[in-house]
Amino acid sequence: MQITQLPIHRSTEEILAQPRFPAARDALIDAMLALYEHHPRLNRLLQEAARNLLFVLIMCLNARYDENDRSTWPTLQLVMRSTAAQGVASERRIHGLVNQFVKAGYVELKPSARDRRVRLVTPTTKMVAEDQNWLRSHYTPLQVLFPEPGYDFIMRGDPEFQMTQRLIASSFLEASRSLLAEHASIVRFMMREGGMMTLLKLMALDRRGKLQGGVSYADIGGRFGVSRTQVRKIAQEAASVGFLSVSDDDRPVIRLTPDLYKAFDRFTAAGMSGHDLIYQLALQTMASSPADARARARSGV
Repeated sequence: MQITQLPIHRSTEEILAQPRFPAARDALIDAMLALYEHHPRLNRLLQEAARNLLFVLIMCLNARYDENDRSTWPTLQLVMRSTAAQGVASERRIHGLVNQFVKAGYVELKPSARDRRVRLVTPTTKMVAEDQNWLRSHYTPLQVLFPEPGYDFIMRGDPEFQMTQRLIASSFLEASRSLLAEHASIVRFMMREGGMMTLLKLMALDRRGKLQGGVSYADIGGRFGVSRTQVRKIAQEAASVGFLSVSDDDRPVIRLTPDLYKAFDRFTAAGMSGHDLIYQLALQTMASSPADARARARSGV
């Protein structure tokens, strides 16, 4: 797919300047926690950078799959190569993660109808539904900021729009890699088992004034399927980069710093800008004939 002209969309700076941005950030945190807190298996499967990117890339590669164009076939080799190009894991590890997705019922390895020797990495109905949840959570802060006209196609889980969004997103893989590199201070916690969800939980507790009395590493870890020791390591790493301060008590008192919020807010706003751009492109693609959206998108917008 070739994008020839970008539509008007919300920039990172415009999003950050919105008076309701803190409310939008809180809505994103709450949406993510609603998906993954107290669902340790789902959290372990998806909430780590390599797993998360693999999940998204499988959806994107399948959205652009054209049986008549062998170069678009979502083979295991293409999936591994595309994910490894994002710099989050080796092809060997990605192969193992695909197998985990198969065992969890998110992916099937199906023979190609054109060449039975070739197996295609195919999302199941379960994965498509989870992708709708993922998209909804990431568009929630945009819906908070810009409810008119809003992001109704994503918020109500329109299946055709979902696939069009993923098709268009497949053309922005290099931009995704640049985003991760630009926001390395946050991405480092995405690379840690339970890292991002621990930060989100701490920010949610901070908002409700529940950090002053101390936290339980074991309780936080139990919510996301990681050990007390892992949560402690994440807190120590966050302290080492100035994101928080932490006592050494049995029930540690954690104080989040402005640096954490500044880094997280910029990362979040940049992601929101990208999601808005892809949404506007998907609207353009579907505008004249939704039934032909995917075919038109492959030939260029």
